[in-house]
Amino acid sequence: MQYFSRNKLLAGCIAFCGLFSCRSVYTGMEQVSVKDSCLMPLQPVFVNELYKAQVTITNHQLSGLLLIKQMPDQSRRVVFSTETGVKFFDFEFTENGEFSVIDILKKLNKKVIVNALREDFELLLMQERGKIPGKLLKNELYFYHGYAKGKKQAWYLTDLNCQQLVGAELSSKRKPLVQLKYFHQGTGSPDSIFLKHLNFKFNIALKKLER
Repeated sequence: MQYFSRNKLLAGCIAFCGLFSCRSVYTGMEQVSVKDSCLMPLQPVFVNELYKAQVTITNHQLSGLLLIKQMPDQSRRVVFSTETGVKFFDFEFTENGEFSVIDILKKLNKKVIVNALREDFELLLMQERGKIPGKLLKNELYFYHGYAKGKKQAWYLTDLNCQQLVGAELSSKRKPLVQLKYFHQGTGSPDSIFLKHLNFKFNIALKKLER
């Protein structure tokens, strides 16, 4: 009897822990009326920006230059190359949300890598710009302005005074999968950007170059 009692106690603890771990990290946040969203005027502006880039993918490190340029048709090109001009990748993001690979290094041309980079730069560029968020949450530090991305959610974080865009997250229903931080020293495009995947080693660090 004692054996079965211990087993029941252990099973109960496991079930409780499992239930607790399934709880969303966003559950405890206060829901705010979407009409109060102040995100749109704070969207990052990328016209013709050049960044020094460091990219870490598992045990591989790539360094070079990342150009983000707005084209005459309002599409945006994201080009990552070595300092001598050899391209790692060249992506296009159109105004209506379409994505295309213009060029990519053969070693990087894997579906999982391309999809991850697409999601990363959609988050960084705020492809939802101009659209009203689907939901708005608040904690003690930030407003979370949310947009549905299929089974995932894009969150853009602003300070509680709604004066600055400080970061972004791509999440599942329960937890962040990608976290991004913007660092500003003035107006316009961010001076530095750091993006980190939480489920595997994939980081992007960008430092703006003055031209």
